[in-house]
Amino acid sequence: MACPPRSLSAEDLVAFDVVPSLLAAARTSGLRELRPLQEQAIRAGLLTSASLATDDLLVVGGAGSGKRSICELASAHHAHSGQRVLLITHDRESAEHCLARLQPYQQIGLRCGLLETPRELGQLDLSVAPLETAALLLASGEPVRCGLGLVIIEDLELVADEADSELWPLLLLRCQALKAELPLRMVALCADVALGEKLGQVLHAAVVRDVQVAPTEPDTASLLRARALHQLRGGLLARRLSVPSVPVAIHAVRPR
Repeated sequence: MACPPRSLSAEDLVAFDVVPSLLAAARTSGLRELRPLQEQAIRAGLLTSASLATDDLLVVGGAGSGKRSICELASAHHAHSGQRVLLITHDRESAEHCLARLQPYQQIGLRCGLLETPRELGQLDLSVAPLETAALLLASGEPVRCGLGLVIIEDLELVADEADSELWPLLLLRCQALKAELPLRMVALCADVALGEKLGQVLHAAVVRDVQVAPTEPDTASLLRARALHQLRGGLLARRLSVPSVPVAIHAVRPR
């Protein structure tokens, strides 16, 4: 009988090519022992380069599950490995808070900053942007020009419930379209189990879920979320029917 894998410790992350300086910065941010959801996310490929693991990932967990801290470590890890990383929040205030949490990684040399315009992507290793700014960036030519490799969306249910709820499915569609030109991977974080699982089905993404989070009743999802998911599903279907089968051009990431 096969033995189940033993639990990972924070020190074990060096086996996933996380350098000691990043682990030290993560400990400064509060990462000590890995929580179950964090370990699941790592085993699902959170630290794996998009060129090797192309599946998108949905990390579903409530407050205290550690989903945010492990994904911020992952964003710093990928940025340190030479990928451009974009971390998206639902508004500017949350983007500023996110940037403050990344300060330990800035102190070891990563260029982290709040994105104001698409052109600034090439000046940063790890960019933080609110939804509206991120949408402008992903609609521009900068992601391809700079070699964007990873997009992380925090607090997806807050993004979905914003007044401009039509924007986030278009943003997700743009991420999917960019995969024809880039080895791009998307990771989304949310606390709503129903939203995470439905979006995972629509995107054919892997869902990592905290077992302690109770499922949300199906009828509690907002009408705005349901409409946005319907729009996203329709946009993906239309794209799959219209895109011809052609070889995908792979762009090398910027060396460090």
